[in-house]
Amino acid sequence: MGKYFNSPVIIPLVKASTQHAALADGDILFDWTSFDVPKGSSRLVGATITTRHNKVASGVAPIDLVFAKDDGTNSTPTSIGTGNAILGVTNYTSTDIIGFLPGTVTDMAGNGTTATAATYQTTATSASGLVLQPGANGGGVNVGVDRYYVAGLAGGGLDLQGLVAIGPSEGVDVSASNGTLGVIDGTSPTLVFKAGDLLHAEDDIIVGEIASLDADNLVFKFSGETSVNHSGAYTVPATIAAWRIQNGAAAAGDLAEDDILYNVYPIRILLHFEK
Repeated sequence: MGKYFNSPVIIPLVKASTQHAALADGDILFDWTSFDVPKGSSRLVGATITTRHNKVASGVAPIDLVFAKDDGTNSTPTSIGTGNAILGVTNYTSTDIIGFLPGTVTDMAGNGTTATAATYQTTATSASGLVLQPGANGGGVNVGVDRYYVAGLAGGGLDLQGLVAIGPSEGVDVSASNGTLGVIDGTSPTLVFKAGDLLHAEDDIIVGEIASLDADNLVFKFSGETSVNHSGAYTVPATIAAWRIQNGAAAAGDLAEDDILYNVYPIRILLHFEK
């Protein structure tokens, strides 16, 4: 009998601008995200994907996964292209792709047709021919593991658009903000967001990591720690002044009325292997 194991949980960045329009079949959802598995060849037998949506609405589509290997330099492969554009239209020069896993959708309520705030997708096949096999130079930089990369495509019409919006009629002057956004319009943030989520505005302006929330207010952290929720990819600003300009020196990142807010880490992927 083979030895089975799961990958670490993979949490890809899905840009707010990518989520802000519905994706068509084959559109790029997220670019290469690294993961490590025990050294040696492993056969991929399936994946479980959880997607938290930015609104409460029915109608979902699966996510297809594309895989690439590290060439021994611990370097991310060439980008697969611009988010929410069809694979192959932009920046598509990568020769690192080693395999593909098409997705199917199931969810707690009824096989994708009545999903509301989250989708649970499990793809498993005993006939999978995708074997992760390190190259001659190995891969990754950590002892005992090889590094690979996964990217995501919409496996059909995929709608991650949000409805939680900036409410004040004049928008938000971030340079004068106290770190709390109040009087939120649209969907209640308590239905789709939680403490620890990293929010960006629809134009990819960084808003921050949620400290607490209620139906009308979002309170953001400015305490300086490295976030534990985003694989170390976001460092919480240390002061309110740093929070205000986290989009760049002297850039306040003002938010306009009706700007939609997005959780940019809405997906969790667990890969299932046979050794």
